[in-house]
Amino acid sequence: MAGKCSTIGANGIFVLVCLAVVQLCSAQTVHVVGGSTGWTFPSSSSFYSTWAASQTFRAGDVLEFNFTTGSHSVATVTKSAYVNCNTNSPLALSTTGPVSITVKSGTQYFLCTYPGHCDAGQKFTVTASASSPAPVVAPASSPRAAAPAPRIASKSPKKSPAASPLSNPAVSPTPSSTPASTSAPPTVSSAPAEGPGGAASSPSPSSAPPAAAAGMIISLVSVAVAILC
Repeated sequence: MAGKCSTIGANGIFVLVCLAVVQLCSAQTVHVVGGSTGWTFPSSSSFYSTWAASQTFRAGDVLEFNFTTGSHSVATVTKSAYVNCNTNSPLALSTTGPVSITVKSGTQYFLCTYPGHCDAGQKFTVTASASSPAPVVAPASSPRAAAPAPRIASKSPKKSPAASPLSNPAVSPTPSSTPASTSAPPTVSSAPAEGPGGAASSPSPSSAPPAAAAGMIISLVSVAVAILC
């Protein structure tokens, strides 16, 4: 609250300073008629018209006529009365010096009503432009509190899961260092067994019938051999 009040107070002071500066800039300009010579009988018929041409008049400015009371006067007249130095019916008349007259927008005509003064050149015209209005100074707005910055949720980088080692890695079977035995099967002797009487018995082929049938055949063969002998 204290900070806000101090801000408002500073803004108010700033506005007042700006208004004061504007007032100074738009202050009325005071034009002393005739400069240091003042409002008097002129040295030439063009003296006051030359002085007026050297000035810049704006509506609201002030014309200051410095003269001795009873020696001169200031009359505001129409254009026709100005041209003809007609002092009979002035729009406004001041006889007590000094006199201050506010300039109006447009053209105004001034002369001295004392006999012979206007004809001698104690007169001039003023053409004033409309005064520009003082700029309106907008009060400085109190600074708004800065909006809090939006919070941005920080995202923790995702960790790629560590590759878990295989608990039971497949172990390729180790080839046996000892090669399988390639030894040939035992050879069977091809010599026929000698039967009784020196006769060789016929070998039993590997495709022979069972042992009982073989024994019967051998017995029949033995009987036949015994008969023949």
